[in-house]
Amino acid sequence: MRRKRVRVVHFAGSVAVLAAVVMGTVAVPAATAQPDGVGAFAGVVSDGWGGVVGARSIRYTTESPTGATTIATGIVAVPSGQPPAGGWPIVAWEHGSRGLANQCGLTSLPGPDADIVRRFVDTGYAVVAPDFLGLGPGTQAPHPYQHSRTEATATVDLVRAARDADPRLSKAWAVTGVSQGGHAALNTGNIASSYAPELDFRGTVAMAPASNIETILPLIGPQMPALPGTGEAVGVLAAVLAGMRSGAPDFDLGPYLTPAGADLLDRLSTSCVLDFGGQVGSTSFGSLLAQPLSSGPFPDRLRRYTAVPTTGYRQPILLAHGIADVSVPLPATLALAAGFRAGGVDFDLRTYDADHQTIVDVAWPDTRAFLGRILPPR
Repeated sequence: MRRKRVRVVHFAGSVAVLAAVVMGTVAVPAATAQPDGVGAFAGVVSDGWGGVVGARSIRYTTESPTGATTIATGIVAVPSGQPPAGGWPIVAWEHGSRGLANQCGLTSLPGPDADIVRRFVDTGYAVVAPDFLGLGPGTQAPHPYQHSRTEATATVDLVRAARDADPRLSKAWAVTGVSQGGHAALNTGNIASSYAPELDFRGTVAMAPASNIETILPLIGPQMPALPGTGEAVGVLAAVLAGMRSGAPDFDLGPYLTPAGADLLDRLSTSCVLDFGGQVGSTSFGSLLAQPLSSGPFPDRLRRYTAVPTTGYRQPILLAHGIADVSVPLPATLALAAGFRAGGVDFDLRTYDADHQTIVDVAWPDTRAFLGRILPPR
């Protein structure tokens, strides 16, 4: 039977092409220790999530962008039957861009992510899937979009909480994701062993990962004219700025924004990604900004907020990217791969006759084979 195509929301559209030739390697500060009390199961939200047998949504504790303890939500799905010796191996699934508001997460809107979760469960894995901070019901919005640290900690702490709630789960696990979720998967893989040494992390699959955002955004300034076909890119890149207001509250974006820019960020902060186009309308990049994003402390602060590290990985990585992807163009991942190579990272880059919408399906055989080697299913 032919699988359904998985719809993945675009990351940055044609703007990413502008940055492809200037991207370099990235090093970010080492992961810090987790705050007390994170990774604890805090209760079941609902059973039967997304029509997936054995799936339920849960609440758990993790760290906020300021390092305090906060509540997050996510999905846990467990295969039926008796677990293998040592428990069900765990795959963490990181979803693509969904927006900034707490009605946007996969807990509330399963969508195509339910099909992906079901696919992993049918293969013999327990699955955890975080909403990311601020996207789940009753959590503190807006979501700090593309915030490297909390994408990672929300994922690792969900693995901990799932094992707290269900003793049938193994301590062995891996992470997979697409688009924003690819960004999250890489950041998760980078800190997994140091942040949770009690677990047994095996490796990462990142499909069409958002990366080099810290190179793309500083190219934008008041001088940029309106460009046809960039409405979605305006919305998504503006969402990174809106996310920074939540994820980097100590940094004042105000001097960089025009009144129109501040207003758009306010509206995006209460919107899901499918509503971004309507919020943006014909707004241009240039009209949002009072000064270039290459000026002042912004570039360094953005790098610390969202960069994907190119060193420090202890486990193997599979990078999967479609050659027809115009949302996160292949040159972005080629630049990331060059950084990995320079940093001595154990990775495998594979390209496919696929675009941003089809990469999950087209890369599935290689994803399954890679996971089968590093984390054999039941």
